[in-house]
This record gives sequence, C-alpha cells and structure tokens, in this order.
Amino acid sequence: MSDQTRPGPLSLLPAIAAAGLLRLSGFRPASRQPEPDPGPHNPEGFEEEDVDVRRTAFVVAGLAASVGAAIGAVGLMMHLFGAWNVAGTLPLTPQQTARVQPPPPNLQGAPYEDLARYEARESARLTGYAPLPDGRARIPIDRAMRLVAGQSLDPVPPAAGGVPAR
Repeated sequence: MSDQTRPGPLSLLPAIAAAGLLRLSGFRPASRQPEPDPGPHNPEGFEEEDVDVRRTAFVVAGLAASVGAAIGAVGLMMHLFGAWNVAGTLPLTPQQTARVQPPPPNLQGAPYEDLARYEARESARLTGYAPLPDGRARIPIDRAMRLVAGQSLDPVPPAAGGVPAR
C-alpha cells in the first residue's frame, strides 16, 4: 500500500463509536426463528411484542449527545480560530481608534430670504435684457414670444439677394 491510500490513525474512530452505541442500545441481530403460526394465541398473525422503549430512548439520547458534541466542537473551533485570527493582526493605530465626530448638519439660516433672493434672480433673468458672452443678447420671454408668434420655426433658406425673406 502506498502512503496516499493508507488510512490515518483516526480512521477507526467512527466505527468504534458506532459499535459502542450499538452495545449501549442493547440491539442484537435477529435470530432465525420460525414465523409464528396463526394459532389461538395469535389469531391475526400480528407481532407479539411492542417497540422496546428503553432501546429507543438510548438511541434518541445518543443522537442528542452527538448533536450536542458537534455543536460544542464547532463553538470551540470558532473560539480558537477567532483568537488565532486576532492574535495574528497588527494593533490599531491611534488614528484608527480615534473617535470620529461627524460635522453638524449644514442647515439654512434664513430659508425664506434665500428663496426670495433666488426667485428675484431668476425673475430678473427671465424678464430682463442682458448681453451674453458670445455676442448675443438675452431678451425677456414675453418679447421673444411676440417676435416668434406667427412665424415658422423652420430655418428659412436665404433669398437670391443674400438677405433672408420675411
């Protein structure tokens, strides 16, 4: 046998545990007895014994103990691995442990005055004249609507004289 297929020293533990549970439960292989004939003592051919409560209780207790042991083993491993993980990390710097105080909320001191200033600025933009940086001029909306009313918004091709027709 090579070393790769050879079982380890702990490979027999599950078989030993199963044998111990079977011995504690009192389970014995069924002996080869002839079937009971349906006679006057057993007219229907039913079994003569009920389920053994003691064996069933041992099996349930064994299952509960194995579940408890598994939960305990997992808890122990989590505790140990957590301790090993913490032991392997570097300590925190003072900057990482410093308490961070977030800034207070940035609220408006006078929201109604701010709204009035905003509305006045926007109204002045929409109703006043002003030169734009690219050489054009901004005109009020009412004036622009009167100039455009009744005219097509499609571009007009230039006339033969070079001046657009109106």
